Amino acid sequence: MALSNKAKNYIRKHHSKKSTSQLADTLKQDKDEIQAFMNELKEPLPLKKKALFYSITLSIPILFFVVLELILQSVNYKGDTRLFLDPEIPTEEYYFPNPKFASRYFFYTKTTPSPSIDVFLQQKPENSYRIFAMGGSSAAGYPYGFNGTFSRVVDDILTDAMPDKEVEVVNVATSAISTYTLVDQVDEILEQQPDAIMIYTGHNEFYGALGVGSNETLGGFPGFVRFYLKLQRFKTFLLLREMIVNSGQWFAGVIGNEENINARGTLMERIIRDQSIELDGTMYKMAMVQFQSNMEAIIQKFEKHRVPVYLSTISSNIKDQPPFVSIESDHFPAADSIYYDAQSLFQKNDTITAKEQFEFAKDLDGLKFRAPTEINDIIHSLSNEFENVRLVPTHRKLEDASPAGIIGNNLMLEHLHPNQTGYFIMGKTFAESLINDLKQSNMVSNPDLHLDTYFQKMYLTDYDDLIVHHRIRALKQGFPFVTEGEITPYQKGYKPTDIVDSLAFEVVQKDKRWDAAKIEVAEYYQSQMNIEKALLEYYGLIRNQPWNDAPYIFSARLLLDHNKFSEAEPLLRKAYELKPDEAYTTKMLGAIELHKGNTKEAIRLLEESRQVNPNDPQMLYNLSGAYGTNQEFEKALEIAEEVIEVNPNFPGVNEWKQQLNRIINSNRN
Repeated sequence: MALSNKAKNYIRKHHSKKSTSQLADTLKQDKDEIQAFMNELKEPLPLKKKALFYSITLSIPILFFVVLELILQSVNYKGDTRLFLDPEIPTEEYYFPNPKFASRYFFYTKTTPSPSIDVFLQQKPENSYRIFAMGGSSAAGYPYGFNGTFSRVVDDILTDAMPDKEVEVVNVATSAISTYTLVDQVDEILEQQPDAIMIYTGHNEFYGALGVGSNETLGGFPGFVRFYLKLQRFKTFLLLREMIVNSGQWFAGVIGNEENINARGTLMERIIRDQSIELDGTMYKMAMVQFQSNMEAIIQKFEKHRVPVYLSTISSNIKDQPPFVSIESDHFPAADSIYYDAQSLFQKNDTITAKEQFEFAKDLDGLKFRAPTEINDIIHSLSNEFENVRLVPTHRKLEDASPAGIIGNNLMLEHLHPNQTGYFIMGKTFAESLINDLKQSNMVSNPDLHLDTYFQKMYLTDYDDLIVHHRIRALKQGFPFVTEGEITPYQKGYKPTDIVDSLAFEVVQKDKRWDAAKIEVAEYYQSQMNIEKALLEYYGLIRNQPWNDAPYIFSARLLLDHNKFSEAEPLLRKAYELKPDEAYTTKMLGAIELHKGNTKEAIRLLEESRQVNPNDPQMLYNLSGAYGTNQEFEKALEIAEEVIEVNPNFPGVNEWKQQLNRIINSNRN
């Protein structure tokens, strides 16, 4: 009798423990049939079956992770962290840097920094010249942001130097990032077809995200970290990372070994792990290797695509910023003693030696927020090693603008972030390097620019300066500027000096939108009849949002109210270019054309305005006048009657109607 499936399963389970006879007695089956089945069990699987078996076995976990990845993608786990997104302003033709992309690099620090908001076209125009700016907080223009960035100065200058080009300068720099982030940005930047790259980086190699002294570190092996950055593009990897991090934090809390990270502290305080890094020590050397390796990887990728890299030397405040941490060492003197020696030498007018000592004190500082001199040495060597690298001498230019060539509070707001003059010098220096190369390619059609005039065109106003004041004041009341004792935050009970100060305070401390507050500031100045200051606010909005027609209209309206037609016209023209169906814009352009005697163009524009807003009495009155000037009197009378129907008391309309009736009657006779 053939073996049943139940009998076969019993044999499979017990054949290694029982003999054939025992199995036959238990199952009441023929001994020979049981032996034959046991022989089959001992025969190896054919190669094809074995391959199929292992393939199925291996595919199960792979299939699981594929399905998991698809599910996580579908629910957009951890959000969209692509470098560029569509902001949908005012249409879907633009990209801008994703405010949340930096969450790729911060897995312990919950609040992450954001890049600038620089809009550029999704489809690169044929006549475009597109540049990307990369780096940390100084490249991002902290604490100004917006119009304070050096990249905006470059944009202003190149736009005028190449009027036949569509110049686009996009800043993807972000606070608290190291060169690992820059490496990770390269592929996505290359997808946007850059014509040039500007880089100002080096201060964050110790404490920036994934830096050797950061809470967000992964060790000192650049190749491994760059491999990790590739993996974290997968949602499944992010999920596993989140599970590991949360488990680690929970376990550390249970055993009482959780690192004390002040959740309310500044980003500078929350991201730091090692506050004492000795010059030429192990951590120091790891950071230098990290910087060189990452910069070479960045440059080589751009070189492969024949994209020139404008690499700048970097600067910090060496004269007026004492060392944060002074280390006692057998190899080097204490940083603070060298700094005080430098101050003494400076007071004695030995500025050459003083400068050397100020630099040495900065390098000895154990809290390495300011990049050591070796970073600039590496930058110089990279410019000599790679053909596609152009050295931008920002450090030398800032020294040239400083007394005795020693950079201090004259150009820096605190330890390393420039003031307006410092950022302007940065932008001007980059622009000069770019223009020198572009001239050789015959791409500069307006070479005789007076670059110093672009300082005023930054349109940084009293309102912007107050924002900087509040950001720096908040920064300096915490780590690393204050390390001992309790300080009552100045924000508590703060009484603004006026409405402008109040709005600036709200932007910094209450997350009020910078542009919304700027409009309120302009409206306040208008109410005070301070037209020049109001216009500066609107011009700052235009510079920051060149794609937005609203600030062009706001400023044009203000100028028209004061009969400054020639100044208002180019603003209206730009607004019309951006949004042709805006009734006010076409109405006022039509009125200007009528005033200039261009009757047919005036009629065209006023008719466009009429299509959008047919009951505007001012527009109808001007349109009637335009038809009358064009000797279309019947049409003019018809529209004049529409004005009276909408607003019987509109100034001058009844007299104009009577005049038209006389002309028409006269022509009939």
